[in-house]
Amino acid sequence: SGAVAIAAFTKDDKMVLTKQYRHPFRKVIFDIPAGGIKDGEALEQAALRELEEETGYTAENLEWIGRFAWAPGAMGPGTVEIFFTKSLKPKGRFDPKEIMNIELVDFNKVFKRVLKGGYIDSALVIATLLVSVKKLV
Repeated sequence: SGAVAIAAFTKDDKMVLTKQYRHPFRKVIFDIPAGGIKDGEALEQAALRELEEETGYTAENLEWIGRFAWAPGAMGPGTVEIFFTKSLKPKGRFDPKEIMNIELVDFNKVFKRVLKGGYIDSALVIATLLVSVKKLV
């Protein structure tokens, strides 16, 4: 019923974006590392696990920056907990079941594209706006 998403940044303000083919849209969509929370798993543990599985990075620390309900009228009470990190370290390990392409994109470019409707993934859009409002980058 819950998920985590990570707004992960390199030290030079490049945002880690993942690209995946999404069948409902019949195209490749940019998003951020995200995924479900396993039973008994703490939120930060889930965020670190998803970050490593999808990007090959780990982080020294995470900061919780917000939450949203992805579809409260249709999907029930599930929320997405959004974390921020700028303490990435390459781990070099991907989950073999995860099929990810990673792009490091300058945050200003990401922000401008969000404002123009160029990204449609809700976690990416909301995390970008939260990072901007909180002036984390």
